[in-house]
Order: sequence, then C-alpha cells, then structure tokens
Amino acid sequence: MRKFCLFSALLLVTCQPADDPDTVFPDVYLGQDPPGETAQLFSPGFVSTEDGELNSIFSPDYQEFYFTRRGIPTVPPRIMVSKRGPEGWGAPESVGFDQRFSAIDLFLTPDGQQMVFCSDRPRRGGDSPRADHDFWVSVREGTGWGAPQRFAPEAVSDSEDFYPIITESGNLYFNSQRGGPGTNNIFRSAWTGGRYAPAEKLPSPINSESREFDAFVSPGEDMIIFSSDRPGGVGRADIYMSRLENGHWSEPMNLGVAVNSEASEYGAMLSPDGRFLFFTSSRTGMEDIYWVSVDALGL
Repeated sequence: MRKFCLFSALLLVTCQPADDPDTVFPDVYLGQDPPGETAQLFSPGFVSTEDGELNSIFSPDYQEFYFTRRGIPTVPPRIMVSKRGPEGWGAPESVGFDQRFSAIDLFLTPDGQQMVFCSDRPRRGGDSPRADHDFWVSVREGTGWGAPQRFAPEAVSDSEDFYPIITESGNLYFNSQRGGPGTNNIFRSAWTGGRYAPAEKLPSPINSESREFDAFVSPGEDMIIFSSDRPGGVGRADIYMSRLENGHWSEPMNLGVAVNSEASEYGAMLSPDGRFLFFTSSRTGMEDIYWVSVDALGL
C-alpha cells in the first residue's frame, strides 16, 4: 500500500500569505463582497443552491474552492470544486471520486497536495457502502486527485467518525458517535512514532452531556471552534470557541447571533488567511454555506 507522508513539512493552516490575497487575486472569494458584522450567505446560486452545501474550504493558494453537496435524490454526498482560471471561477464540479459512495467533511493539508475526507466506501473493496464513515486520503495527481486510501485506521471505529482536522504536529481531531446512538463527541488521536494512537475523548468543558461535533482546531492546538447543542444556545446547534490556557480548555464561548441562528450551525473552517470563518447553516430550511469576518467575532 502506498505510504502517505502527511506531516514531514506541515505549514500553518491559517498563516497569512506573503501577499494580500485580495491584492493578488481581486476575485479571490469567488467575487463576493466581504461580509459585515453578521454572517452572509456565500456565493448564492453558484455555491449555495437549492441543494444542500456544507464543509467548505479554500486551497492554500486560493485557486480552488471545495465543498460538499448533498441532498440530491439517489445521489450520495460528493465533494465539489470550483477552480479559478483566466476567465474567473469555473462552475463547481465533482472531484471525481467513485460516486457510488459518499464523500464528505474534507480537509486539505497546508501544501494543498493531500485531501483527507470521510466516506462510507468499503474498507476492502466491493460495491456496498459501509454502515458508517471512515477517513480516507487522496494525493493530488496533476489537475485531479488519485485513488483514495484508508487514513488513520488506528483512530477510527465501527461507529460514525466525521470531520477530520490535522494540526501542525500531525495530531488528528474529529467527532465520533462511538458513545452510542444519538451521541457525538470530539476526539483527539496523537501522531506518534509514525502512526496514530487510539483516539481519546476531549475532556470537559469541550465535551459535555450534549452533542459536540465538527471541530476546527488551530494548527498549534491552542484554539478550538466547534458545534454543540448544549443548553443555553441560540438555536438547535450553535458554534462555540475555546482556547487552551495553562494546559486546560477555557469555558466555551458561544459566538452569538453574528454566526448562530434558531436553526443549526456547524462545519466551521477558517480561510487560509485567517480572516473569515466559513460554516454551514440550515436557517433557510436547507444546508447552505455562510461566512463572517473574524473581526466581528473577536477571534
């Protein structure tokens, strides 16, 4: 099996590029005007459509925008990409993975050369999807992506495992339903000795008796942005932020109505320059992608 060296030269996911991307690429954010103090729908009619869209991320060089589209009858969730060319941004298209199986919750390594994502594809080949999702990795090949291989088998379970995030040290964060039906908690699997250690659930106050999921963790592992349906929120599931202080996570702060609504918000991801928070919301009755300035959030 092909070996994947993901961590030998990791760069900061949220580091500021050498040049201001707005100056280098005037239409860097798909030609959208930056949002104000409250979240705005991102690229309506082009990215955010009457289908369901979620899990969005730019490539580090701002030449590609990836997201997941789901909700189309009889079609499994699939990863889409819009590519920036001489004439602007091209219409979103599938990245080309086997569309018999789902592809969701993608993460790009900071060099943009490897994609880690979730799928229900069978572990040892075959035509039938699994009952749960595992992690897979694909390596860029030319203008496309190579055949996916299993990723971090030491960390996954026979329950649902979603939303992989890899930090500067190579540690893996994700959410899992291994606590039983209706549960969701955030886990960490340490990268040590060239492999992943068994995953451990993050302590309180990150995890609680409620559901916690879709955690973006900063490259240095000193900040976490995640979703929870814990009591006291604005809606069904809100986005929260916590910082690591003296070795302990601070009490999570609800990001408030600039982000959250009476519906559910999840899938948080910072843009490569760290200026904008992208996330998914069901506030219109369907899943769409929204964005907001981090200045409005005090991050």
